[in-house]
Amino acid sequence: MKSILKTYCLATLGSILPLAAQVTKTTETTESSRSVGGAVTDTTTTTTTTFNPEARTKVVTYFDSYKGNPHGLPPGYATKVQVKQIPTAWRTTRIAPGVVVTEAQRSYLVDAPPDLVKVLPAPTSGVRYYVAGSNVVAVDSTYKIVDSVQIPSIKYSEDEDKIEIESKEGKTTTKTEIDKDDGEVEVEKEKDD
Repeated sequence: MKSILKTYCLATLGSILPLAAQVTKTTETTESSRSVGGAVTDTTTTTTTTFNPEARTKVVTYFDSYKGNPHGLPPGYATKVQVKQIPTAWRTTRIAPGVVVTEAQRSYLVDAPPDLVKVLPAPTSGVRYYVAGSNVVAVDSTYKIVDSVQIPSIKYSEDEDKIEIESKEGKTTTKTEIDKDDGEVEVEKEKDD
């Protein structure tokens, strides 16, 4: 009887712990300041975190497997991303939580890959996951960034009219460059010493 009870408790605990890892955390901080005239001003900052450390690792690991693809994106995503129009900051830095995506920028949000969404915490009501430049973002219904993870393996080249692919097989590195405008392909092979 004890072993049955012990097995039941472990099974219950095993099903609860993953859910606990998927909780959105909201922190509120209030700072008070007094002006020279004696007036008191309270400033409240609310921070919501959707991506716990485990989820951040899963996001980065997911995209690492696509390093050799155009821009480091899953198949089919390089054509969905409007590279030339993406705000520069989205390409190079983490998008800060609290930033509101303007109506003009919303077309640059690309739905996160379904395989990635499956391993992320279940979003709270009204929150959706997107790829925004080199970030995966959680965006609420008002288009405010709830949380974001910058993906180091997503790269946008200097020459946005070309797709660059680098692959390594044994001691040979192959660099392939495809011109988007005319389809010209250039292949360069280098042997490592």
